[in-house]
Amino acid sequence: DLSLELFNLAAKCALMNAEYAHIEILIQQLLRYAKCFEDKCDAISISITLLFFSGKVLEGVTATLSTLASLGEELNPSPWWVPQLVIDLISPSIIKQQLSKTDAKLAELSNEALLSYPEMVEHSKIMAMELMCNLSELLAFIGEFAKLPFIATKMIQISLKHGMSPLSPLAFVMYGNYNALTRHKFDVGSHYVKLGLALMKQRSSKAHDCQIICHSAYTRLHMEPMQSAAEIFLDGFKSAMKSGATRYAMKCAYFYDITCFWSGSKLDEICRSMEETIKQMRFHKYLALIASMLPIVRLTLRMVGDSVIPQQNSLISAFGETSNEDDVVSKIPSIMKTKHFNGFYEAFIFRELDKARDCIGQYFSLQNLTKFGGESFYHRTFYFGLVSFWIGRETNDKEWIARGAKSRVSIEKLAVVASTWNFQNKAYLLKAEEQFCARNFYDAGKLYHDAILSSKKHKFVNEEALANELAGNFYLDTGRKYNSLQYFCQAEEKYRKWGAASKANELLNYLDAIDLQLQSETGLSKIMQECHLVVMLCRPCLSTYETVK
Repeated sequence: DLSLELFNLAAKCALMNAEYAHIEILIQQLLRYAKCFEDKCDAISISITLLFFSGKVLEGVTATLSTLASLGEELNPSPWWVPQLVIDLISPSIIKQQLSKTDAKLAELSNEALLSYPEMVEHSKIMAMELMCNLSELLAFIGEFAKLPFIATKMIQISLKHGMSPLSPLAFVMYGNYNALTRHKFDVGSHYVKLGLALMKQRSSKAHDCQIICHSAYTRLHMEPMQSAAEIFLDGFKSAMKSGATRYAMKCAYFYDITCFWSGSKLDEICRSMEETIKQMRFHKYLALIASMLPIVRLTLRMVGDSVIPQQNSLISAFGETSNEDDVVSKIPSIMKTKHFNGFYEAFIFRELDKARDCIGQYFSLQNLTKFGGESFYHRTFYFGLVSFWIGRETNDKEWIARGAKSRVSIEKLAVVASTWNFQNKAYLLKAEEQFCARNFYDAGKLYHDAILSSKKHKFVNEEALANELAGNFYLDTGRKYNSLQYFCQAEEKYRKWGAASKANELLNYLDAIDLQLQSETGLSKIMQECHLVVMLCRPCLSTYETVK
């Protein structure tokens, strides 16, 4: 037993230090000399992690399902043991039945009863919980989000039957996320997220606390101000580093960086943070996350005006294999979806209609697959709606306008049931774009104004810049060029404040073109210069006001 524990610890230390050749030797020894199947489970779990790092997600799913079956925890017993078939046979009706059973059981138990549950002692069940946790992450990467609540409820039922393991808190947090983000029962979801965190504090496990903290952020990002909720991922990162859980440290760093981007943090600071995150991912050869992060890194670099990272053609996996970036992306649907999302957002910001239409079409084809569930990050719904309205208006396509309206309904609902802070300005801007499409110009103008004020109030400088720019486009397209100038000038200022120098410079060039057009049409001169003089004079006052505030 002592030798087994020493070899398992040695393998975990090697994983932490990215010594993958050493891990392979240790795993071979563990698998060869283990006295029973349960003694092999830690080695198998590490092997699955290496598959995940290398982007071999389907192989990881296969190994996980096989190991769970050997431990007596088949997800969905089937006479034909084919991994994808096992997953596919977890139908919506089975998930609904499982959820109803779990809902009823939990309704009978108070928080006090759950907090006083005995500890899980059966090693096979503890390992099954860890493998199910890994499986939920693997399923998310291949786009099987609809199956995640089934895994969470399965983990809860094992906990209620066999006692609480160090990963039982994660099951309750995942169950809370499902209630909040899919059922839109944010009060129920928040309750179970808080219960999971309370269980974590009571049964703290340094090896798993970081996972629980990270998952708790998904619901809290909707209910708490996004700018401060991003710090939850930083807490998860610190917890992971203290315990040596480098896999989850990198995951937390990834989500921290992208959350900071979408919440409007300074882009130069985000660039530095992303550079360090990518560096650590390369060291640990975490190909799946590298491929997922590179699109937003390139987007951020373009926004600030720096040279963009080229396509990566020599990524080295944990198994020593060489892969190119496109190969990794093509194998993992969720990363492909992330790539297309960043593609249409970038095209939208830089007003590249053809590229936006191509990327959002591919994104929609993935989003429309039944295996994709709701979004953990609402910015995708928001920008999908804005781009849909833009394409619909430019191409006179009512189908795209209808898709934009659907996004607007989702964001409006979140503004009511989740958080005014995070969603009010977004709802106003989507409604403004919808009214613009419907040619209700009076209502659209008022809504653009409301979106700008709400973005400023709730400190989303990136969305304040965008709202000003879209208002400028609205007034320009409806023949009110003088009105558009003030909005474009404010947009340029806010983009520059955010750190998006490249975008701000592009707007300046656009303003020059409008000024020349106005001059030729009316004979008036120096409109641009006067507009910029007003903005430049106001900047010190605005800076002083914001500092005092």
